[in-house]
Amino acid sequence: MTADPGPGSPITVDAGRVDVLHRLALAVRPLDARTAAPAAGVRVGREAPPPGGPVRPLESHGATGSVLRYGTGGVRNRTVLLRVDDPARRLVPRRLRIPLWTVGELSDADGRPPTAGYVPAASRLLRPWLLPGVAYPVTSGMTGLRLRVTYLGLPVRWPRVEAFGAGGVPVGWAHGDEYGQVLLLVEGIGALHHPTPSAFDVALRTAVPDRAHLPPVDPLDPLADLVVEDIPRSQAPPTAADLDNPVLRGIAVPPGYRTATRDVVRSLTVGRVLPETDLPHM
Repeated sequence: MTADPGPGSPITVDAGRVDVLHRLALAVRPLDARTAAPAAGVRVGREAPPPGGPVRPLESHGATGSVLRYGTGGVRNRTVLLRVDDPARRLVPRRLRIPLWTVGELSDADGRPPTAGYVPAASRLLRPWLLPGVAYPVTSGMTGLRLRVTYLGLPVRWPRVEAFGAGGVPVGWAHGDEYGQVLLLVEGIGALHHPTPSAFDVALRTAVPDRAHLPPVDPLDPLADLVVEDIPRSQAPPTAADLDNPVLRGIAVPPGYRTATRDVVRSLTVGRVLPETDLPHM
């Protein structure tokens, strides 16, 4: 537990003594993985302990994201488990766990003289990328296909799929939902030479949660069994890798997932998103 500074804690700034009513613990700015633009319409909340507890929404600041504060009624835990989801199912949800800078670490820079370095707001910024979901707005000219990942004929919850073009060049990555449904949109055609063919093959590689360690499905909370991904705390000041890395982008295989032993080859048509077809996890 971290101490709560409470309202009225004074600090000295260039303008004189002021009261600190709150401090920024964390800012969360979800991004649309396809456009890298702010993900509109998503919900950001923190799960009360233990994991899977009630979800409390973070304070929304519109397109700029959501914030978590230290202060009266604010967060008290050293680590928070966040849930980011889209009620419209345009983007696939994620659960992320991140340690926070403590109140002491944030306030020690305010002493006269300071007893610690200043922690910039960027070091308290989390920018997770959300992959397209089944209701993502597919516009003319996009190339891809809709899939349902299965194992022994049954849908797999929360799968991930990577696509490789000619020469083994990665051309796409997708997350699946609780029904195993995946919208895979590809970028480029791999190492194929121009002129671009109207159709080309991709190798699809699935990764699915290890069935031996799956938590039970909660009929009242469809996201309760979604994998929790751990995000390291940013340095102060943050490095480029703190703000943008494979885990944040959702292109790293999460712990507890098993990658298929064989890829499945499918043909894509340039400029079309093909109808749903089953994709077996080998």
